[in-house]
Amino acid sequence: MPRPSGPPHGQIGRRVRRVEDRPLLRGEARFLDDLEPPDTLHVAFVRSVHPHAEIGGVDLSAAGARPDVAAVCGPDRLHGFELTPQLARPGAARVARPVLAGSRARFVGEAIAAVLATSRYAAEDAAEDVEVAYRPMSAVPSIEVALDPASPQLHPEQPNVVFHEERVVGDPDAGFRDAAAVVERTFASPRYNAAPMEGRGALAVPNDDGLVLWSSTQIPHILEESVSSLLGGAGRVTVRCPDIGGGFGQKAHVFPEEIVVAAMALELGRPVKWVEDRVENMLASAHAREQLVRARAAADERGRLLAVEAEISCDVGAYGIFPWGQLLEALGTPAMLPGPYDLRDYRYSTQAVVTNKAPQGAYRGVGLPVATFVHERLLELLAVQLDIDRAQVRRVNLIPSERLPYETVTGLRYDSGDYRGALDMALDAAGYEGFGRRQREARLRGRLIGLGFSSYVEWTGTNSATYKARGMTNVRGYDAGRVSAEPDGTFTVWTSCPAIGQGVATTFAQVVAEHLGVAFESVRTRNVDTGHSPPGSGSFASRSAISAGGALIAAAAKVRDRLLEAAAEALEASVDDLTLEAGRIAVRGSPRASVSLAELVSSAGPGRFDVSDAYDPPHTAYPYATHVCEVAVDPETGDVEILTYVVAEDCGREINPIVVAGQVRGATAQGIGGAVYEAMRFADDGQAATASFMDYLVPTACELPEVEVLHLETPAPDLRGGFKGVGEGGVLAPPAALANAISNALDVEINRLPASPEAIRAAIAAARAPQPA
Repeated sequence: MPRPSGPPHGQIGRRVRRVEDRPLLRGEARFLDDLEPPDTLHVAFVRSVHPHAEIGGVDLSAAGARPDVAAVCGPDRLHGFELTPQLARPGAARVARPVLAGSRARFVGEAIAAVLATSRYAAEDAAEDVEVAYRPMSAVPSIEVALDPASPQLHPEQPNVVFHEERVVGDPDAGFRDAAAVVERTFASPRYNAAPMEGRGALAVPNDDGLVLWSSTQIPHILEESVSSLLGGAGRVTVRCPDIGGGFGQKAHVFPEEIVVAAMALELGRPVKWVEDRVENMLASAHAREQLVRARAAADERGRLLAVEAEISCDVGAYGIFPWGQLLEALGTPAMLPGPYDLRDYRYSTQAVVTNKAPQGAYRGVGLPVATFVHERLLELLAVQLDIDRAQVRRVNLIPSERLPYETVTGLRYDSGDYRGALDMALDAAGYEGFGRRQREARLRGRLIGLGFSSYVEWTGTNSATYKARGMTNVRGYDAGRVSAEPDGTFTVWTSCPAIGQGVATTFAQVVAEHLGVAFESVRTRNVDTGHSPPGSGSFASRSAISAGGALIAAAAKVRDRLLEAAAEALEASVDDLTLEAGRIAVRGSPRASVSLAELVSSAGPGRFDVSDAYDPPHTAYPYATHVCEVAVDPETGDVEILTYVVAEDCGREINPIVVAGQVRGATAQGIGGAVYEAMRFADDGQAATASFMDYLVPTACELPEVEVLHLETPAPDLRGGFKGVGEGGVLAPPAALANAISNALDVEINRLPASPEAIRAAIAAARAPQPA
């Protein structure tokens, strides 16, 4: 039966202020550390002080004897509890991770034992009484050492290379043979920490049915399944998300600490809580992006790409992290290394190696920032070698709009957009045409300025087919939403995607209000609770608007249909003659013949207006952007000042322009941090040299420029709502844009990140050094 479309609802595209901001600003939000049930025990973990050591024994007796200690837990107590990603990808080894290190510690900060006391202070004090008998071993602190046959194996049953894959498409050898120019470089990306404002945490509360696990997680349903599986017979496990102070991918994993907290709460029959401190977060959470990429590219005399070849090595730390394993960046970087460019001949080899560091995991962009850094530096180097305008080299190679959808050389399907349009828009806004004159005039005044830019395309809203192809069997790839009409005429929304700062309480309400035809103010989005939220994948890969939003579109439409049907019965009218406005359904032309939504819901049977739906996007969505920046560099100090920064981006149909701009600017800030400030550093013996914000430098508002954000809007043609992801894209381009700008200012090459003052001075010295004959 056809349904009345009703009046234009106009919720999508509105500049609605974020509803989540008021409780945050007023101190009314409730984060995990604000939760304190009666009789709660607090956990402190005893962590390895060595990067690599055999464990001869763990003496818990002194700690257990303290009067305020309720329990101690060593590796024997949870023997056999392991987090092992189930990978069905050829070449991927099975690497099990014990929740408490038993016979061997493999990175500084790895949990060995846990102390449970009446306060965190008491637990920390008691943890110092735990004695661990270490037998230090030679460390494997880097990719190069891991690949050395003489180095120790981190896992006795497994070589240090835990994934390897090679692929050739087309005839790259012919491309290199026929090229007018070939460039070859090694690019290095350091290890990063996502550094969310709130660290990880878990609170397990046993009840008559089983267990409620509060966690600041991005993947609540995967966490629920993991805890249920490891703690078989524990009864029902429900995961609830409080307000979450950022995640950026770091919380999109199942961590050993969560399993320990849940296991001990069940065993002791008391609430058990753990909230990590910043040192724990730095050393023991999840790191990302440490890669070495040797790449070369061939081009003809016009700068058109003929072939690309890459050898990629990823440092995945001591274990494959759950549920992704060691594949995240080792697959992501080579898949997206062709970027938004037309390339038909490509060869790559990629490998993941284990080292004595915390596991590598998801972090905003996952592999794509490195891919973007490499392809943008390669094009920049080709332009220099061929003496071609840098923008023209991009224009020659960017995939034109009329060829979209376009299947890439790595089998991806770019859906829609105008890549050249984004490049030209950003360059025009940044004054690219007049930059040469500005640069010459500045040099006459003794000031070195440079301009750089970076174009990218990225995958977002990855679906179940994607994870099946990757062999990541623990990940569903779809998400779900639930819309429930309440007796007061309002609507409640649950989804499988937690709010981690991306504004979903606002944008989900806009989507539901649009498709119900009701006021935005009448829709409330709840935090994820697996007891109420239908199962799905979680918040990662810029998927919330696409997959959960798509599910909510269907659920809201079904609720609307049911309300109209109920009103038609009550008013003895045809559905086609009804209108829904201001919380009432009326007969068109007879406004007195109406019924309120509250009346309909109150008189209905349970569940009639409570609908859940899942959405597995038929295709992945591909947003894109170009970033342009102008910098001034002091060659004596290596200091970089960002003078202007422009972004031209396309994330499909915008739900809320305020949220979109905030996501772009926030991600760009993180990208700038990774470009010139941030790096986890380790000594040759594997000890971390960056365990706090004294050493791990994140940019503040004082260091960040004003970011001008421009928009194109090309809806995703195959997806409900036409949405594309926006949460991660901004982080992809800044490293390449800034590296290109600094290189342009100084006439040097910046091929390693971060471009710190020390690195810039070293690059200047290398450029000035006499070259071998």
